[in-house]
Formats: sequence, C-alpha cells, structure tokens
Amino acid sequence: MAELPALALDIGMKRIGVAVCDRLGLACRGIRCLHRNDRAWPKQVQQLASEYGSRTLVIGLPRNMDGSEGKQADDCRQAARELAIHCPLPQYFQDERLSTWTARERLFGQGLNEKKVRERLDQTAAAVILEDFIAGLQRHGR
Repeated sequence: MAELPALALDIGMKRIGVAVCDRLGLACRGIRCLHRNDRAWPKQVQQLASEYGSRTLVIGLPRNMDGSEGKQADDCRQAARELAIHCPLPQYFQDERLSTWTARERLFGQGLNEKKVRERLDQTAAAVILEDFIAGLQRHGR
C-alpha cells in the first residue's frame, strides 16, 4: 500500500517535473524541474525525497488515448528502473493522460503568461499526476 507523503515525477525526454504532497494527501504542489540529460537526476530525486520525507514515488506513465503503451511509456519505465538504483522507495505508476493539458489550463487560469506557463508546466503536471494518484487511493479506500 502506498504511504504518504509522496514525491511525484513527470518524466519527459528533456525534463522531469517534480511535485510533493503533505502526509495527509490534502495538498499537492510542484517544486522543481530537473533536466533529464543531467546524469545526476536520479540522485537529485533521492535527495528531494529525503528532504521532503517522501515514503513513496509516483511516476506518471504516458499512455496513448486508447490506454495502450508506446515508446514514451517504455522510456519512462526504463527511467524508473534507473531511479530505483539510487532511490529505493516503493514506486507506483499513475496514468498521466491529459495531465499536461490540465496543468496548462490551470496555469493559464491563474493569469500566467506563456513564458511562466512553460517554466512551471512540468512540475504542475507532476502535481496533477499526484492528485490523480491520491484520488485513486481514496476511491479504493486506502
């Protein structure tokens, strides 16, 4: 069973959005964007998990709209295996369909301009992924 607080990752080909939640799962917020080409990113995730007292990792799994998995999902799963070497917390995958769209709408709704939206998009998408994960836990009574 997943334990909170959790650290969520939106793993892309270039960037990794990072979000956290509180121990009750009431508030999720984006905290940072890491660069995927930085070989130290798994260690940075481990440091963030330690800093925020995270007990679980939630990783957004990119699925096609029909629910199938493609190259991006394969890449994400490979990144998760690499991460497990440096950060031995339990990992849970969360369907991330429409998380970026939701994050973009949320940021524009806050009145941010295009530049600010781009700066915060990945970490906000990670927060959306984490919110969806927690909602799923609540639906299943966990």
